Amino acid sequence: MSWGYAAYAAIMAALVVVYLRGVRSYGLDTKRIAVIALIWIGIIGGGYLLVSGVLGVS
Repeated sequence: MSWGYAAYAAIMAALVVVYLRGVRSYGLDTKRIAVIALIWIGIIGGGYLLVSGVLGVS
């Protein structure tokens, strides 16, 4: 894994943590937060696959 991949993963993980802490302050239950986290994982993973496919990164 290159430094770019590690930096991307760290930034995306930090964004998810900050977002989930923010929604927790609105009183959402654990199940709803888990669904939101899975949606975020899908968005981030899909974005990664899209960008790596377009740029030809292997």
